[in-house]
Amino acid sequence: MIYYLLLPFMAIGLVVFQTTLADILFSGWLTLELSLVVVIYAGFRLDLVQGIILACIMGFVFDCVSGSILGLFTMVYLLIYMFSFFVSLRIASEKFYLIALFSLICSVLESLILIALYYFVFEFDMLSNALVVFVPQALLISVLSVGFFYMMRKIEGLMYGKTMRPPQRTGTGGISAAA
Repeated sequence: MIYYLLLPFMAIGLVVFQTTLADILFSGWLTLELSLVVVIYAGFRLDLVQGIILACIMGFVFDCVSGSILGLFTMVYLLIYMFSFFVSLRIASEKFYLIALFSLICSVLESLILIALYYFVFEFDMLSNALVVFVPQALLISVLSVGFFYMMRKIEGLMYGKTMRPPQRTGTGGISAAA
């Protein structure tokens, strides 16, 4: 219950922090999407209902702070969460190179959705800025996701004495960590 009460406040804090940090470090040139990394992590570690609620709240808060079309990032984060949730059934979250590759794919997917939406709805061509903005942003998100997964594993180790295993879901035939 406390999770659902604190989630909106934590989401607001994270989105404001990432926006402020991106403005300080990159002067508005890049967006530092820590909220996307949290949504990907939730796809690997949370159950379906908790993750859907987290993705919707993170997306809604990011929509409100970024000034984009209301519901755009909510939809994108929900899609990425569902994609992460179903991919987590097949790959192990202990392999950091897989996490980096998956986060890179998710970031590129998000960028492609944004480019397509702005092109078809507003007839605004963002494709010319794709190599300059979206590629460094995707690489940054993949590096940050590895750091976030590593940090969360260490926090779990401190809190519980060992790293907790992701929840076993029915029908999992995932790649083991030893493979």
